[in-house]
Amino acid sequence: MPKYRTAIIACGTIGRVHARGWQDVPGQPVAIGAIADTHSDARREFGDFFGVPEEHRYSDYREMLDRERPDFVDVCSWHRLHAEMTIAAASRKPKVILCQKPMAVDLAEADQMLTACERNGVKLFIAFQRPHHATWLKARELLRQGAIGKPIQVTLDDGGNILNTNSHNIRLALFLMDEPRVEWVMGAAERTTEVMERGIPCEDRCLGLAGCDNGATILIQGELLTHNHVGDRRIRIGQGARVIGTDGMMELWTGRPPDDRIRSDGEMAQPEGPSAKYNDEFGVVRYLNGTSQGWVDVEAPWHDCWAHQCQEAIDLVEGRPVEPISDARHGRAVQEVMMALFESARKRRRIDLPLKTKVNPLALMVERGELPVEWPGAYERRARLVRGEAMSWHDA
Repeated sequence: MPKYRTAIIACGTIGRVHARGWQDVPGQPVAIGAIADTHSDARREFGDFFGVPEEHRYSDYREMLDRERPDFVDVCSWHRLHAEMTIAAASRKPKVILCQKPMAVDLAEADQMLTACERNGVKLFIAFQRPHHATWLKARELLRQGAIGKPIQVTLDDGGNILNTNSHNIRLALFLMDEPRVEWVMGAAERTTEVMERGIPCEDRCLGLAGCDNGATILIQGELLTHNHVGDRRIRIGQGARVIGTDGMMELWTGRPPDDRIRSDGEMAQPEGPSAKYNDEFGVVRYLNGTSQGWVDVEAPWHDCWAHQCQEAIDLVEGRPVEPISDARHGRAVQEVMMALFESARKRRRIDLPLKTKVNPLALMVERGELPVEWPGAYERRARLVRGEAMSWHDA
């Protein structure tokens, strides 16, 4: 019999990933107690698949929180609703809130989320799941042991915009280096079209450099590299990082099983493919140093990284010693770096942290016409995920 219940807000792909993460915790101590989504088809598909009774399915997430009073709350909506939903959930005082990344759309919202959780005695996790990969945990252990010496630079490069994909990689860089404090950021952003990502103006390309108090830098490249390999040499890391140390180098990236080995979602609209591709994902790590005689592959027994994240929440609630990888303080650190990159582009200079600007500087530049586009016409990168006739969940 489960000891705890979680309530999931927003029943899309990521909601399913969160639900499966709780189910993959050994012993299944957490039941999917209730769900909320404004779309009836989403509620039906999700509820039927995970066995959530009709009376525990809601169109209004606040009504769900008031009636159900769950132990855990999963916020699985698009970015612009993270702060609103987290603050509302915190006021109902669950034990832990697990909010999908990125933490928010600007630094003010991130701080409001922290304040709301602190004043209500609620622990907040931000779901950057990939540091929970078994091999990536092993990679941090090897870095602590000096496998490649002292880290000098962590290089990140991926497609997509910074709030979506490279936010994962910034989190990974800080995790691998044991959470150094970022002291300054210098960045540039290009926006030639009116592209939107989940209802938010985003960049076409970006470049940033962040200086940390451990002496290392983080190089951030978004949509600048176009090829993964040149011959047998890996050029673009994608979801991962390249760590350059005084005595060697380490590379991390992700992989997934073949499609026929990924768990099914049953009856579900799946424009991005099965949600379990995230639960079944694995991390790849290799390193090279002066004595390794070539690349050394890092191995560790696989586990569902989302379940590992959920286990930390349970351990925290049950009083076991834990320093959560997904603690919201780390999510805020990522938010600050991303916003500082855009602020550097706006002010055309290096930005020292802590960042004073609380709004999203990229959105501010777009609003003021400071990034005139070459090819006008707004479009939503994630329009294929929206149900019905709308082209965005956030249409005016």
